[in-house]
Amino acid sequence: MISPNVQRLVLSALAPVIELLAPQRCGICDCEGALLCQACRDLWIPTRPELVPATGLRAAAALGPYEGGLGAAIRTAKYGGVPGLARELGAALRPAITRVTRSTPFQATLVPIPTDRSRVHERGFDHALLIAEAAGLACGAPVAQLLVRTRPTAPLHAAHRDERAAMLDGAMATVEALPIPPAIVLIDDVRTSGATMREAARALHASGAQWVAGVSVAYER
Repeated sequence: MISPNVQRLVLSALAPVIELLAPQRCGICDCEGALLCQACRDLWIPTRPELVPATGLRAAAALGPYEGGLGAAIRTAKYGGVPGLARELGAALRPAITRVTRSTPFQATLVPIPTDRSRVHERGFDHALLIAEAAGLACGAPVAQLLVRTRPTAPLHAAHRDERAAMLDGAMATVEALPIPPAIVLIDDVRTSGATMREAARALHASGAQWVAGVSVAYER
């Protein structure tokens, strides 16, 4: 009998092939025809993103709350093995990136929040990197993987908000071989308490970044 771990690895390896051959289905309502159907775009993808608390950042924004269609799309992309949907969500971040970069005197570089390697291996793709790359194409901004995790962390959704900062303290660092641009927009799928982006901003500021903002697809209320 094939173990569950092997089954997950096989499914992760086959995810790009399955996505290519299978008919596209909306990651929110599951109707056939597109990864995000027009009705769900109109309902869940806003033209004006929401500003969210920006503690430790110059500015922060998200498309909308996680509770609803955006959360469904994120879960489908990450756990349903649909990397193309992550790209669709990344392209939708263009107005949010435009909004948070209005005050920067520099061209901003998009930097994905680093995903734990074990989760990338399990899923077969790095959803945060795909979101950032698609966002970069949509708004003409450079993308750089400047951050790494210094240690694995437990899933934050299981922790209380006041515990997350302690769990993430010192959990990220910059890649020593790469130059740090003056202005950076951090890209992530979900903002919970903001602890993840604060830790990422701390590491970037310590390495010389002058201006750091954050954008996520969704935020938890």
